[in-house]
Amino acid sequence: MKLVGIIPARSGSRRIPHKNLAPLGGRPLISYTCRAALESTALDAVYVNTDCPRIAAVAAEYGVRCPVLRPARLARDDTPTRDANRFLLEHLQALGERFDAVVVLQPTSPLRSASDIREAVELWRVNPADAVVSVSPIAPVDWCGTVRADEEFRTLAAAGLPTHDSALRAGGVLHRLNGAVYVYPLASYLLDRPTPRTLAHVMPASRGVDIDYPEDMQLAEALLETAVAHAG
Repeated sequence: MKLVGIIPARSGSRRIPHKNLAPLGGRPLISYTCRAALESTALDAVYVNTDCPRIAAVAAEYGVRCPVLRPARLARDDTPTRDANRFLLEHLQALGERFDAVVVLQPTSPLRSASDIREAVELWRVNPADAVVSVSPIAPVDWCGTVRADEEFRTLAAAGLPTHDSALRAGGVLHRLNGAVYVYPLASYLLDRPTPRTLAHVMPASRGVDIDYPEDMQLAEALLETAVAHAG
């Protein structure tokens, strides 16, 4: 089965100017995803999906090309990523490229490793009808709750929400989508059709940082420095 990796990277950013090209550890943010995708060796092709010639040029420096720039109408703040990626996938199909699954790799997840991509793909290959998403742990279920309009905190149990699902992993830990890896059967993705199940590739929180605010960039920088120090 053939898989295509897509790195969606529009030019606009509300909170961090030129976010996808912002420097992180001396390199542009998008470079981390380009390298991880190629080093995973799990993908038959990898492309960047952007509206920006500069982003396309930087991605090409790191080995990932942009076959076609997406139009401005698919690069707005409110454009669903699926719609933008469908444009590229249909362009590739028109060129005769055929794939069985799409692996979406957001450039805002720079600490995801090549092995994270490889392991998520391996999980999908065993379950090709399903979707696979990457997640990171948040906290034990019993620690989590809601804050009411009057500032009262209620645990999930006190709020009447289920907290003791017998299918939960031992320890009852809640997980969040971290945006690092999404694997979908291509037909389901193109048609926006639900898959039978969504499976999880679990990543540590240290690799699940999603760059949205400036402080996220600062955290990623600190984690990179720590990793370099340990490697040395």
